[in-house]
Amino acid sequence: MLEKPGDQFCLMSFNILNGGTHLGQPLEQTAAVIRLAQADVVVVCEQWGNAERLADLLGYACHIVAAPPYWESVAVLSRYPILETFADGVRLELDAQRSVCVFGLHLTSTPYQPYRVRDKRYTRKEEVLDEARETREQELLAALLEIQPLIEAGERVLLCGDFNEPSHLDWTLASAREGHHFGLEMAWPCSKRVADSGMEDAYRVVFPDVCRHPGYTWTSVPGLGVGGSERAEDEVHDRIDFVYHAGPGLDPISASIIGESCRDADLVVSPFPSDHRAVAVIYDFD
Repeated sequence: MLEKPGDQFCLMSFNILNGGTHLGQPLEQTAAVIRLAQADVVVVCEQWGNAERLADLLGYACHIVAAPPYWESVAVLSRYPILETFADGVRLELDAQRSVCVFGLHLTSTPYQPYRVRDKRYTRKEEVLDEARETREQELLAALLEIQPLIEAGERVLLCGDFNEPSHLDWTLASAREGHHFGLEMAWPCSKRVADSGMEDAYRVVFPDVCRHPGYTWTSVPGLGVGGSERAEDEVHDRIDFVYHAGPGLDPISASIIGESCRDADLVVSPFPSDHRAVAVIYDFD
């Protein structure tokens, strides 16, 4: 169980899988994941009409993000009041003097380039990266156009969601030498774009060693064919759900993966209701 004093809040990124009930569990089980992490703010993907019900279970405010590519997949749930809405997010009132802007994205899932790497369906790494750019870079850039002026104005900004693409901070030379990620170093374009915008990857700030802390969020149900491989042995495990931040007074002090087992997660809910593990970050704010 995570404990937070008054000047800290917990932000969670969680793809809840087709409304949170696709695996035959009640929506309360998805709420249990959020409660266990003591998340104050949750960016939900694949809410598909259940975000307001989930917010009611938690006693939170709710804003549904109606933006491409998956219209109304994303919602922001918050125990803090919503002061303002944007195309891809909200401004939240932390207290009378402080606010934070929270944005949520659910980028295109297919084609999923790590499967192409697994299947050796390429001759040069750049082919894979070019396909990744064609698949989701424009979606990300549209959101960054809204986010960038806020960063430049010195606002506190948070960006979460299911990016459906790994991070260049994970597919590193060091991890390749350790035999991770098919022995490849890959400069995945979306994470590079976010970094270039001035935002930091909170999980990697807390856990910079990818070999010791891979932080895999995909997938908690290998072999079930829920958006992934039909056979468990063919699944590619990776970190594709992120919490990014920029701005003054935001200091990530801990990060946790919430999932189905102690082997793969820091906090466990069983049965786990999604094919994505959640990631939760506790921030100090001043």
